[in-house]
Amino acid sequence: MKKKNKVCAVLGSTGLVGSFIIKNLSPHSLKVYSFSRKDIDFEYENVENIIIDFNNISNEKLFLEIDDLYIALGTTIKKAGTPKEFEKVDFHYCYNLAKHAYDCGVKRVSIVSSAGSNPKSKFLYPRVKGRIEDELKKIKFQCVSIAKPGIILGNRKETRLGELLGKFIFKLLDPLLFGKLSNYKSIHAEIIAKAMIHSLSGGQNGIFELHFKELVQHSIKFNNL
Repeated sequence: MKKKNKVCAVLGSTGLVGSFIIKNLSPHSLKVYSFSRKDIDFEYENVENIIIDFNNISNEKLFLEIDDLYIALGTTIKKAGTPKEFEKVDFHYCYNLAKHAYDCGVKRVSIVSSAGSNPKSKFLYPRVKGRIEDELKKIKFQCVSIAKPGIILGNRKETRLGELLGKFIFKLLDPLLFGKLSNYKSIHAEIIAKAMIHSLSGGQNGIFELHFKELVQHSIKFNNL
C-alpha cells in the first residue's frame, strides 16, 4: 500500500461512501478511474472520470488495466421510482460491471452492501443486497470484500428523510447494541471507505465480510499506513 503501483476503479464515486473512497484511494494509488454516467471534475491529479453507459457495457474494455475494483453504487426506492428500477441499479448494474471487470482481468473487488442483507428477505432492500453479495461470491475473484454497515453517517448531497430519522434513532440506540446487534451500529462513511481500501491492500485472498467491528479495525489499520 505504501507503493503507489496500483490502478483502481471506483463505481459510485459521487455517492457518500464513493467520494471518500476516491479521497483516500488517490494518495495510495498510481491511477484511479471513476466510471460514471455524467461528467465529474475531481481535485486529484491522478483521478480520471470516464463516462459510460451502464446499460451497455458488453463491448467496452473498461477494466483491462485495473487491479482493484470498488463498488459503491446504489440508489433508493424513492429515487429509483419503482422496485424494478431500484433492483436495476443495486443488483444488475453492480453485478454486470463486476462480472465484466473479472472478464477483463480484475482480481480483487470490494462492495458496499448492508447489515441485515438477506437474499430470502420479504423486504426489497435487504433482499437485493443479499442477492448481489451471493452472486459476487460466485465470481472467481481472488478477493471479495463486502462492507456491511448499518446506518451510514456523513453529509449527503441529497436529503434522505428515512435515513435522517434512522440516524437520530441509532444515535440513541448505538450504546445499547452489543454482540451481533453491534453490526447495526451507525458508522461514518469515511470509516467504511478506509476499511474497504485496506481490505484489498494486504494481498490476502478469499471472501471477507466487514461488519461494524471489522470496518473499524480495518479503518484504524488504514490510518497507520
